[in-house]
Amino acid sequence: MTDQTQDSPPNVLAASVPTASGGPEQARNDLELFIHVSGLKPDVVLATAEETLRDVLGRIQTVESLEGYHLFVGECTESLTEAVEIDDGVDEHAAVDIDLKLSVLDLERHRHVHAHKCHRIAVEVNFSNQTKKHRFAPNTTVAVVTDWARSKFPIDAALAGEYVLQLCKSTVQPRSTEHLGDIVPAGTCSICFDLVKEVTPKG
Repeated sequence: MTDQTQDSPPNVLAASVPTASGGPEQARNDLELFIHVSGLKPDVVLATAEETLRDVLGRIQTVESLEGYHLFVGECTESLTEAVEIDDGVDEHAAVDIDLKLSVLDLERHRHVHAHKCHRIAVEVNFSNQTKKHRFAPNTTVAVVTDWARSKFPIDAALAGEYVLQLCKSTVQPRSTEHLGDIVPAGTCSICFDLVKEVTPKG
């Protein structure tokens, strides 16, 4: 499988609280969060459950303003329960309030935060002269989109696992753990895939 991006160590940003003398002191960090901002590599942020999401995102230097961004927590899997006959469906996964505390957002369980300019990403998947469409939340993994696509086309269930997503007009096959919000082309809210049989390297 061809990776779209190269792995590199993420930035790790920790929370701090003022001391009695007014200077900063590192707080006890309960949570390790993965922050995905459209157009940027994911950051790892150490945070406490009583911080707000605004506090956490404010520590990312590359985020100058969150105006126009939609914020999502966790990973969206709604499409996996969509009826086979539905075409051009849409996820209902709601964006969250930036001023809520991490404890309220249940980020101890979800871990991932997505800040994206696209509220939904329009996906087209081509297979055997057919095209299926769905509007996914940005916090949907390639694995989820792949499973959705396999269920939409007449593929033998015993062979479905051999098919993967490949970016249209390319040989790039994004990793299953990548999120749509991280791979959608800059300045757009749509992406196209072909569902192809995975080539297993020999030797």
